[in-house]
Amino acid sequence: MAFWRSFAVARMAALAMPVFVVLAVSPCSAESPQPETGAGAQAANIPENYNCINCHRDLEDERLTPPVNDWMESVHREVGVRCADCHGGAPFNDDLVKEPSEGFIGKPAAKDIPSLCAKCHSDAGAMRAYNQRSDQFALYQGSVHGKALERGDSAAPTCISCHGKHKILRVKDPNALVNRQNVPQTCGGCHSGQKLLGRKKMPANQLALYQQSWHYEKFKAGDLLVPTCVDCHSNHGIIRPSSQRVRTVCFNCHNAQAENYKASAHWKAYKNQGEPVCLHCHSYHDISRPTLAKFTGQGDADCAACHAEDSRAYLVGKEIQTVMASTVGAVEAAGNALDDFRRNAHGGFEISALTERMQKTGERLKELNALTHKLDPAAVKKESEEMLKTAQAVSAEVDSMWAEIKTRQIGLAVAWVIFLGFGGALWMKAKALDRQRRD
Repeated sequence: MAFWRSFAVARMAALAMPVFVVLAVSPCSAESPQPETGAGAQAANIPENYNCINCHRDLEDERLTPPVNDWMESVHREVGVRCADCHGGAPFNDDLVKEPSEGFIGKPAAKDIPSLCAKCHSDAGAMRAYNQRSDQFALYQGSVHGKALERGDSAAPTCISCHGKHKILRVKDPNALVNRQNVPQTCGGCHSGQKLLGRKKMPANQLALYQQSWHYEKFKAGDLLVPTCVDCHSNHGIIRPSSQRVRTVCFNCHNAQAENYKASAHWKAYKNQGEPVCLHCHSYHDISRPTLAKFTGQGDADCAACHAEDSRAYLVGKEIQTVMASTVGAVEAAGNALDDFRRNAHGGFEISALTERMQKTGERLKELNALTHKLDPAAVKKESEEMLKTAQAVSAEVDSMWAEIKTRQIGLAVAWVIFLGFGGALWMKAKALDRQRRD
């Protein structure tokens, strides 16, 4: 699990970062500046006579000045990619700065933006110096976004829809639109637009559903390794959700569950008829943390949604539920008993060995949860037996320690009674001797 989660983050960084960084010696620029930080960085890479920047910066126009201000904060400025590299023209000549014969295109048409960005980002030599990929354009062309743009859909996302227009930031920058913590909101910018998606007869509630999920609960709590949109759908090479790659993408992280699923009757059915897969039982965007109620629940994603209650398949699920319930109950009871002893026994006993046993049993319980995907009651029962024995042994040991504490308390009370009685007898004897001396 840890490997795949780390891989998901690395993959996201590897695929998303290249859009921000271009090599200055690429076709976009003739110079070779290096990124600068600290004082004076904003003035770097801006020649005095670069008309586009100098003019737009002084206009104080609400349409024309902000693009330059945004560019000043971008990674493109850092590496020397300037206005003419994307908009064309002759920035060093007052008379030709907006001349079409000099390649001036002003505002690029949406359909031309991917190929425009690809001038640099498809140049393997330019990208190699930054250890970045150069296949984003090819991936985009094969994606649902790229194909929609090719069909003439003017609302189809392009590079600037996800990465911004002029204020293009490094992926590690927390303000970047494609920074991992911002990915759900960036994708949701389009995929929660009822007006836009309604015309395409597509659902517009993916972001809202994801925000109800167990994934998002952990993501919001600061665990940025849990899946976001790009981990399941990719970023540049997004394909249709109905594809097998997307429908089985859960396997990338949940490999133990996947191995057991592939040994089940569900996998055989999937190979024959295309279902069920993970999303049929766990949903897709609003993935909730599963409970044992799923085996006998009446929800759309529970066993009863597909299997009649008198069917063999349903009874298999119910049998697994019974075994799991007894095992989970015993392990939780033992864990709670040990925790209660740790809090209230006030020392006097070495319980580290019991704690270690319960920790290992907790890990095995996770493996047992994964094993339920095999849909084999005998296998689940076999694996649960040792856990039951461990839980019962720990509970018995805790009971024994409480009994010993009670015995100690009784012994201590008896000792105090004897001690006080003996002390009282000595006091009375001393008083009697004192009276005899006075008489």
